[in-house]
Amino acid sequence: MNTSLSYPQHGSRILLFWCAAMLVYCLMVFGSLAEIERITGVRAFDMRPTGYSFADALALISALGEDGRRVYLTMQIPLDTVYPALLAISSASSLCWLSQSFGSTARWYRAVAAVAYLAAIADFAENAMIVWMLNAGLGVHEALVKAASLASVSKSIFSTIVFTALLAALTEFAVRRIRQRPKVV
Repeated sequence: MNTSLSYPQHGSRILLFWCAAMLVYCLMVFGSLAEIERITGVRAFDMRPTGYSFADALALISALGEDGRRVYLTMQIPLDTVYPALLAISSASSLCWLSQSFGSTARWYRAVAAVAYLAAIADFAENAMIVWMLNAGLGVHEALVKAASLASVSKSIFSTIVFTALLAALTEFAVRRIRQRPKVV
């Protein structure tokens, strides 16, 4: 029997990835993203799930100035390069682990687990285009802004699908556990 994949050990490894992802998330939200919002007075590109217009992008790029641009490029982007990978691994692993005993619905959860990686890919694309936009400054092309905005919206849609599936899997897992308990008479 291979004990390296038993529930507690495998589950504890998944928990470590979740802890690492949440640590990086907190560093972004309370660190770099908060600093960007303090400097500009508006939310960063990363925090706009419905995307942004060309005018919005120009306004943010202008408001960032040199300090904001430095924070975005040297603090936010490096953190947001690690975070999507950690989140995808945690989410996909959780869905697979939780659904191991689900029978017919396990395939559905495993298919949704792949969507976690699509969310990460969209986030990586968004980050690359944000770097490109920040380096272009106010001379940024409208097509680049539209592509970056589309990546932001795609990331949000994929993430919503994954988190909804996670909630459903956790609910199904809990219901199954409760039903498996011996009845106390």
